[in-house]
Amino acid sequence: MTLIDLDPSQVGIIEILNGDSKFKTRLMEMGFSIGIKVRLINKMPFSGPITIRIRNGMLSLRKMDASKIKIKLDG
Repeated sequence: MTLIDLDPSQVGIIEILNGDSKFKTRLMEMGFSIGIKVRLINKMPFSGPITIRIRNGMLSLRKMDASKIKIKLDG
């Protein structure tokens, strides 16, 4: 399951960050790491960005980037 598979207000736990090292570094600088909880806030239609809550902040990610983040459902 990836980050884009969540429904709004569902919570997932990050399991794997896929992509090249530059992409992974960028994600880690934004607060992504293995074991962190993320909540999907909003999905924009037509391949638009998604909005998530991670740690104490809100971020928007392109769906292409979000599809590289593997998660498991919390609960």
